[in-house]
Amino acid sequence: MVSRLYKFFHRLISRPQEKGKYSAGNWQDKVRAAALFLCRDITAGQALEIGCGEGLFLTQLAKAHPGLECRGADNSLLRAEQAKTRIKEMGLNNAEADCQDAEKLEFADNYFDVVICINVFFNLPSLGNIKKVLTQVNRVTKKSGRLIFDIRNSANPALKIKYKLAPYYDASVKNLPLNTYSCAQIEGLLKEAGFTVENKLYLGFPIKAFAPLIVYQAKKND
Repeated sequence: MVSRLYKFFHRLISRPQEKGKYSAGNWQDKVRAAALFLCRDITAGQALEIGCGEGLFLTQLAKAHPGLECRGADNSLLRAEQAKTRIKEMGLNNAEADCQDAEKLEFADNYFDVVICINVFFNLPSLGNIKKVLTQVNRVTKKSGRLIFDIRNSANPALKIKYKLAPYYDASVKNLPLNTYSCAQIEGLLKEAGFTVENKLYLGFPIKAFAPLIVYQAKKND
């Protein structure tokens, strides 16, 4: 019963064009909107989305910025194929997607002007995995290039409870870590990986310290 209610409300609050999609959801959409806002001035060059899923953000970005070459990578072949289908259905000629491991990206060094990795880190097993991803991001990003990503904030006590209970009402997350992290943990990894924080957006709660969602914008050091 609880699972059915969750599915009903999940569909109810999802964007009309995203209802029923694996990556749909109110918080996920808030993060995508924030990332799109942070990309508002990047109208040309090369963009990469790591963990693109079915292409919900990737297609938004490509549609908003026709002069931007957008690439998507996801470790699920099914999701990558769904992203390709979405790109084709929307008639976008400046977007591509394929299946790649975020810890072993196949792109050339210093290639992308911006790398976006949203609604992903909370699904990774550990900080060690995030560190590996950030190492790859540094490699493929141009000097002074931009990184945009989000975390689920460990300072929010309700979030920890939500994620402990989530497997009981949402079958899609039963095998996912659903990890929360502190700003200190993440910013330490960013510094090690050669990035400097430029901006943070706090979403989902009026008191910044307890915001469940934090979206980062960081710059690769010269």
